[in-house]
Amino acid sequence: MAWEDVVVPLYGSRRILTPWVPGLRPTETQLLGLSDAAAALDQQLMLEGLQQVDLCGVSYGAMVATRLAADFPERVRRLVLVAGQVRPPRLAMRAQSAALRLVPAARLADAGVSKERLLQALEVTRSADLTQALERVQAQTLVLVGAKDKVNQPGSRALADGIPSARLRIVEGAGHALNEEAPRALVELLRDFLDD
Repeated sequence: MAWEDVVVPLYGSRRILTPWVPGLRPTETQLLGLSDAAAALDQQLMLEGLQQVDLCGVSYGAMVATRLAADFPERVRRLVLVAGQVRPPRLAMRAQSAALRLVPAARLADAGVSKERLLQALEVTRSADLTQALERVQAQTLVLVGAKDKVNQPGSRALADGIPSARLRIVEGAGHALNEEAPRALVELLRDFLDD
């Protein structure tokens, strides 16, 4: 489980949900655009009885979280964006799609992920542009990116520059998926930021 090493240490101090990004669950048949995914996630949170949340997303999940915080600013208290983008670089997205096509579907299925769904998500992400949404984010925001994640550093800087109350932290020794590659560091950063 991609979030287990982060969720378990934090679980005793707060209520934690780890929902799928709407449209990415392997059993779902339709991928949603960013706005629709953000609205669906907001609805899930409301159904859980959560009126205001602290939200953390990685990669595409960070983009959905950004959109949710922009579209429903009163609902997000604090926002943590890991390896997010404002306008994903098209060349990098094409390279990522090409690399993903080489990965055996069975390898991804073992992790509970559909290769077809990931390829569709890359297509949706390629056309995304959150530039106009950033100024509407009111939540205190922490933008994180791994020092080895060179592709996402410009996007992370753009998020931090565009969101009024955002600050950027580069996590030394880490790559793209901080929740898997540097869970202890992520737990400490989350604790410090969410409890501040």
